[in-house]
Amino acid sequence: TNEVWLSVIITTLVVVAVFFPLTLVGGMTGVLFKQLGWIVSITVVTSTIAAISLTPMLASRLLKLRQKKAQTKKPFYEATIGRYFGKFEDVYESTLRWVLYHKVFVLIVAFLVFASSLYLFRFVGTDFMPETDQSRIMVSVELQTGTRVEETMLTARKIEQIVQDRYPEVLVMAASSGSDDEGSMFSVFTTTGSNIINIMMRLKHVDERERSVWEIADDLRKQISQFPEVVTYNVDLGGAGMGGTTNTVDVEIYGYDFDVTNSLAEQISDRLSKLEEATDVMVSRKRDKPELQLVLDREKLARHGLNTAMVSGMIRSRISGLVASRFKEVGEEYEIRVRLEEEYRNSITDLENLSIRTPMGQMVKLKEIGHVEEYWGPPAIQHKRKERVVIVTAKPNNASLGDLAQKITAELDGIEIPQEVMVNIGGAYEEQQESFQDLALLMLISLILVFIVMASQFESFAMPFVIMFSIPFAFTGVIYALLITGTTLSVVAALGAVLLIGIVVKNGIVLVDFTNLMRDRGMKLYDAIVTAGRSRLRPVLMTALTTMLGMLPLALSTGEGSEIWSPMGITVIGGLVFSTLVTMVIVPVMYGIIARKGERDKTQKLRRKFQFLD
Repeated sequence: TNEVWLSVIITTLVVVAVFFPLTLVGGMTGVLFKQLGWIVSITVVTSTIAAISLTPMLASRLLKLRQKKAQTKKPFYEATIGRYFGKFEDVYESTLRWVLYHKVFVLIVAFLVFASSLYLFRFVGTDFMPETDQSRIMVSVELQTGTRVEETMLTARKIEQIVQDRYPEVLVMAASSGSDDEGSMFSVFTTTGSNIINIMMRLKHVDERERSVWEIADDLRKQISQFPEVVTYNVDLGGAGMGGTTNTVDVEIYGYDFDVTNSLAEQISDRLSKLEEATDVMVSRKRDKPELQLVLDREKLARHGLNTAMVSGMIRSRISGLVASRFKEVGEEYEIRVRLEEEYRNSITDLENLSIRTPMGQMVKLKEIGHVEEYWGPPAIQHKRKERVVIVTAKPNNASLGDLAQKITAELDGIEIPQEVMVNIGGAYEEQQESFQDLALLMLISLILVFIVMASQFESFAMPFVIMFSIPFAFTGVIYALLITGTTLSVVAALGAVLLIGIVVKNGIVLVDFTNLMRDRGMKLYDAIVTAGRSRLRPVLMTALTTMLGMLPLALSTGEGSEIWSPMGITVIGGLVFSTLVTMVIVPVMYGIIARKGERDKTQKLRRKFQFLD
């Protein structure tokens, strides 16, 4: 019982050492990691307390000694599963004896397998968060600036008709076309204007339709691109990632000069639009809008006792109007707005002829204190890091986020960047790189903690190294699993790979601890390894199979949002399958190599002791 308790406590401390660093991760994905780290750590500690207290008590009550009765036939288990498992143990024992006498060959093969997986890793795509089919599509279409509301509404009706005819999967559709900034609920979530169309669609459940949301979105993009009046459009899939994060690669262009940055943004946008791996290429800075700018002469203003606030207020009341009162009828309330008729405010000449009242009660024409100029100005100026920035955004099209980032980087290398402009790759790709760096640091901390825990418990620096030799091969299984299933390496999948550190070493702990026990009982090195391997084969397979079967529903789930968590199940199952094979073959070989020198020293020490006694 003491030896079993020791193994349980060691495995518990190792798992906690892996999961507890998750609680220290910050950044965008830190909330998810912290919750997972605390939940698993507390659960493992609680289950361990139950295993070393409640389970023995229940065993003493339920597993009582009974007199063995003579049986005419074998029990069902021994006649079926036990029979074949016994043969499997015999095969494993003979295999173990063979590999112990061919350690160099086994290590060379293991190294080649690991090296091949590292080479194949280049074919695994990378993403920030997996895109999910949330049965929602949001479309934003922008027409030429200055398009009349009637024309915008006509284009919107055509798009709605296409949606109704081609996509029977759409259950609910809401559209907003030609609205002002206060025109509808769309203004709260999206940009609105007289030339902008916003459409929100709710699809049938994933199980009730044949086409995925990505297939519908791709076909919808082709249909919208056929409209000649459409300048830009964007098809968003709603909750594309965890926390509403969309997998995008952003080209951030920093610069003060609008003309230079706009020209560079258009050049980059044209190049990215030609890439097969990119779709929904958009520029964050909208096209300049025509404006009328009033330039006032401050000396003339002072001469008449006016200031800019007084003049702008008078002009606003004549052009936009002034709410003089409100009219109530049948419970409804309407504003009474007073302003000039359109014929007196629809030209620059009319504006310059507006009369402005001075504090002295005199009337002066607007053209006497200033003049009106035509001006093209940006609708909004975006800042980042206290600098003006324009962002060119692209989404992956049948490609991973990492592949798209590489293509964009290659395109930027062929563009001449002005000296006063700085270009940076950002968006979800930047967040992905930061998250992977956090996970790499987390993996390093976990490995150090696992080694410290095992070294303190085994009172040896060699035994932890033997057990941890199976961890790299767990990553080999992860790579093969991702390649076979066609899954990209996202933050969630990488998190599953980190969790394997704590899961994989449990089998090695059980095997090495029992091998040490056999050696303490006087067995020779190879006999101890073979005996421990045969005796611990069933517990190792039980722990591995229970973990893999527990992750199987997660890996095979197909409901809404399953794309987020299925990569974790795939990585854990793939890494556990491969690492279990490695644990039962490579770990005994490494134990035989590392323990051989210590065994010789122990034997020589005993011989000197007996010679001294003689």
